[in-house]
Amino acid sequence: MTDKMNTEDLKELLCFHIYSLNRSFGRYYAATFSETGLTYPKFVILMALDADGPMSISALSTQAGVESNTLSPLLKKMAEFGAITRQRAEDDERRVEVGITPMGRDILVRAKEVIAKGFLELGVDPERMVDALRFLEDTRAKVDQADPPKLSFDGIG
Repeated sequence: MTDKMNTEDLKELLCFHIYSLNRSFGRYYAATFSETGLTYPKFVILMALDADGPMSISALSTQAGVESNTLSPLLKKMAEFGAITRQRAEDDERRVEVGITPMGRDILVRAKEVIAKGFLELGVDPERMVDALRFLEDTRAKVDQADPPKLSFDGIG
């Protein structure tokens, strides 16, 4: 393995495969949830709330990896449906606390069961998936901390 990335071939770019996989997962989850009103971002929100309990919108945005401007309309819909609660924090009226309801937890349990079944049917090797998760987590942390080089040239307009 070389220490240089092959930028000549699209199929050799890690970012291309991650982008393509993200699109594939989007289609996969859309098909899985198609008749329920549940979406992948809503699923991630429920996962984060179930794992870490009630939290502020900004903490949820960070935890779920969903931008706050995207999060607010989702949270409104989810609260109207009854999957989550939204209420002002007692110690700071400006902060809204979000939590999962029993209905939201039931939705999450059923969604996780369907997803687990689907992944079994895909035949993804669990050991390879654990290795991939570690690699992707490590790579994302490095990218998040990086000061990327800047592309510059004249004549584009």
